[in-house]
Amino acid sequence: MKEYLENRVTPQRKWYEDKATENKKRFVSYQTSIIFLGAIIPVLVAFETVSDWLIVHGGVIGAVISACISVIAGLDKLKQPQPNWFNYRANEEALKKEEWLHKYKAGPYKGMEEGEANILFVERVESIVSADIARVTNSLEKEGKVEIPEEPASVPILPSADSKPKTE
Repeated sequence: MKEYLENRVTPQRKWYEDKATENKKRFVSYQTSIIFLGAIIPVLVAFETVSDWLIVHGGVIGAVISACISVIAGLDKLKQPQPNWFNYRANEEALKKEEWLHKYKAGPYKGMEEGEANILFVERVESIVSADIARVTNSLEKEGKVEIPEEPASVPILPSADSKPKTE
């Protein structure tokens, strides 16, 4: 069990935690930029009549700022940092909860023998990870970014070096 925790659960939790943090930073960065740039436009318009330079260049500056807002909003929509942040955090928390329940023999592990509890723990952890993979795959398939074959591709099975040829 120690090997499974060290080689699978802990790295998977760290991966989810890192991805959650990365997406949270991206989301906050996008939103802060949109708010800041959006606030500049009315100030620019308000001061446009005060300066000859702004009279000449204010429209172009406003257009560039608006274009930047559009690009940032598009990236936000494309990369989906807020939903990803929430999903990664939820998966990390689910793995953490499962680890604690198993460690203290609580919840579904209550009253179980060690071996039985370990098997259930592995099944539940893998279920959390598999559900996340399925969610992402389904999302990508709906967006047309990946095509999932209906049936697995047939792969010829070659005899292994120690298998004996069939004699009839």
